[in-house]
Amino acid sequence: MSSEMDNFIGLSAVLTGFSHNLLAPPLDPVDIKAEYLPFFKRKIAQESGDPNLAGQIFQKYSALHAQGLTPQQIGAAMLDPSNGEDFVLACRKLIFMWYSGAWPTLIPAAGSTPASTVSDMISAKSYTASLVWQVMQSHPMGDSNYRYGYWAKAPAPLSDYTGN
Repeated sequence: MSSEMDNFIGLSAVLTGFSHNLLAPPLDPVDIKAEYLPFFKRKIAQESGDPNLAGQIFQKYSALHAQGLTPQQIGAAMLDPSNGEDFVLACRKLIFMWYSGAWPTLIPAAGSTPASTVSDMISAKSYTASLVWQVMQSHPMGDSNYRYGYWAKAPAPLSDYTGN
């Protein structure tokens, strides 16, 4: 039986395209997953009005995973509109959270004002740990583990950053 954290990381790996080991490495001094899981559950419950929605999402992921489906098949099933608008939106917001370290708020169109999305940074740690830096093969301003002069060499292949 998988724990809630296992399902959260498994689902996150499927939806982001990053490997499980990069999202939840065995030695993890940053441990952003421990911040993201309760934040995700709380925000999804608040926004949907359903305190069980995150659990339903994790249960569906677990059931699909147990069937031996590929990550692409699981991702397509999780984002299928037949799951319901709140379910799919929660999965999309999970992707946004991992990539940006922020939480999106959708603002519906009003009159002549078009719909828009704004986001709030979750924490300073989420900003520096967001996956966008991995995809860009870069680092956030003011925070780098790279040695001075690293930019003089070509970056490693993107697969080294994503694990896939």
